[in-house]
Amino acid sequence: MNILKKSLLAAGFCALTAQADVSYSPVNANATEGAQKLYNFLAVNYGVKTVSGVMTGNVDTLYTGEIENSIDVKILTERSGKAPALVGFDFLFATGLQTEPDWYKAYTEKTLALATDLWNKGGIPAFTWHWKDPSDQVDAFYTKSGNATTYTEFDFTQGFTDPSCTASCTWNTESDTYKQLVSDIDEIADMFLGLQTAGVAAVFRPIHEASGGWFWWGTKGGAAFQALYNLIYDEMVTVKGVNNLVWVWNPEYSSDTDWNPGASKYDVISLDIYDAWDYSSKFITAYSELTTNFGTDKMFAVSENGSIPDISVMNANNVAWSWWMPWYQSWGGLFLDQTVDAVWKANMGSDCVITLDEMPGWNSYTLSTSKVAACEAGYALGDLDTARTIEVVVPGDTATNGWLRASISTSATSDTAKGNVIIQSASAIDLSTASTITFNVYNTNKLSGIWFTIAFLGNGSTSWAWAQPEGCWVNAGDSTTCTIDLSTTAKDQVVLTGTDYTTFMSNIFKVYIEIFATGFNGDVYYDAVKTNTGVVLNAFDDPTEEIEVEQAQNLSVQIIGLGNGLAIEKIASVANAVKMSVQNRTLSISVPKAGKANIALFDVTGHQVKNFNQGSLSAGVHQFNLSGVPQGNYILQVKGAGFSSAKAIRIK
Repeated sequence: MNILKKSLLAAGFCALTAQADVSYSPVNANATEGAQKLYNFLAVNYGVKTVSGVMTGNVDTLYTGEIENSIDVKILTERSGKAPALVGFDFLFATGLQTEPDWYKAYTEKTLALATDLWNKGGIPAFTWHWKDPSDQVDAFYTKSGNATTYTEFDFTQGFTDPSCTASCTWNTESDTYKQLVSDIDEIADMFLGLQTAGVAAVFRPIHEASGGWFWWGTKGGAAFQALYNLIYDEMVTVKGVNNLVWVWNPEYSSDTDWNPGASKYDVISLDIYDAWDYSSKFITAYSELTTNFGTDKMFAVSENGSIPDISVMNANNVAWSWWMPWYQSWGGLFLDQTVDAVWKANMGSDCVITLDEMPGWNSYTLSTSKVAACEAGYALGDLDTARTIEVVVPGDTATNGWLRASISTSATSDTAKGNVIIQSASAIDLSTASTITFNVYNTNKLSGIWFTIAFLGNGSTSWAWAQPEGCWVNAGDSTTCTIDLSTTAKDQVVLTGTDYTTFMSNIFKVYIEIFATGFNGDVYYDAVKTNTGVVLNAFDDPTEEIEVEQAQNLSVQIIGLGNGLAIEKIASVANAVKMSVQNRTLSISVPKAGKANIALFDVTGHQVKNFNQGSLSAGVHQFNLSGVPQGNYILQVKGAGFSSAKAIRIK
């Protein structure tokens, strides 16, 4: 820790300066009493103490209308010994194509009820809005680069008088696009007005991860984004009279100065910081960069994270984020797992981290212009056991099928370099008639997602050029079929088209899986790499084949499966040992191994209907009551340490 502190001394000095210049009043001069108190509380604590938070996903499980029974809050409380002071909610189902079905309405109603209960208990509600296609053409907020199967092509710049936005980004208030945007904004405004009437204030982070091209609002450049952010603010505050919010601008990168919508329209600048496996470096660097790029008069917060920023290291480097908020544990997110229990307990128990029981209560809170008293973290990160357990997991069909296993072992700051795994080579591989490449992927690391793509090295006819299409992201612990769109293949960052594309794609010398991973530890499995024209680049069914890698580090590969390896067979047999049955609205599940187990019921569209267990479970038979679950067909999924199984069931 001393070395880290010394090397980042300059960052600490910048942090102290930034903390001194923050206003004690919000940007909205008409802010409600609650919003003034909320902002002021954050401001007087900023630079000294950090507010603990957590994001909610599933609000059905354990729902009683009381915040302590929200599943994500409950899990964090059980794990750390204290409840978070800030809780995140999402208007994910509040606008868009799918808002009328009862479940979608109920989800939004429940989040508003939980936010109200949290406020009344002295906590801080924080809202995100995954804004689905305002034209209601598709039920999606992602662009094609964010989700290649379900995405929107909504273009909000069609609402400008000049869609190119070169002269000015002025809104054409008679355009259909403008009216669609305002209609959705007004719906969210009305929900905040309902909270305002109830005396509830909240944090609001609209169109988040600003320059992230995976969202439709991040695809048209900084000037267009600024106009959209300002439309949201002006419509809500000036037109609708929403005055109960602390506004957050959330750039994707700390260098996104061209995306700044104007300091008069937000109170806090936040970043989303993931894969900070040492609980330290990324958070300290990001804080310093924000100070350099955006000055010293705004609070900085971590609006999304996996691992939390450790308060002992933050204090040692004079860095104090206003709050942090790990993404949800429910819905298979498992983001709370990225912080080990020892770090959870030390942070939540520290005098420098604010938990719900330490909040002053909004009725009794008095506005102040003085910082709170200094605090001591009370421990050192280096004295804690920070090791994360990574399970050895293999696909369940290895007795009959071959897989390429990529074993990755990196530190918090190291990576795989280019991680080029050669899966096919020949003098001239012709893929010019193919439009996609698909392959099966299984990420066995339950803590971290991973990104990779297909890459190509052209032969002498292409001057040995290198090109790659857009890649694929696989979430922690997830398995999927990745589809690579070859029309996105770019050489020297220029997408190939016409004869340039045909010439290159018909003269490929090597095909790679290129793996990009920082701070990743575990195995990723690949299978059945093939084109839509039927060309199999590698099925990994020859265990004698030696797979080579180029320009890689912290990475080794091996073909496994086809019944080879006793350890694989044993693990696979455990995976098949889960037994499930339904009789008289009682669900019986036989668990083969004690440990953490998640038992969830999904409808045929993939929506989680009920979660029966999310935590430790003993080996043996367990029974669960299905009362309240409507008749119909469902998918029952059981996942645990060393086993995973799913079964179609019918509830009568």
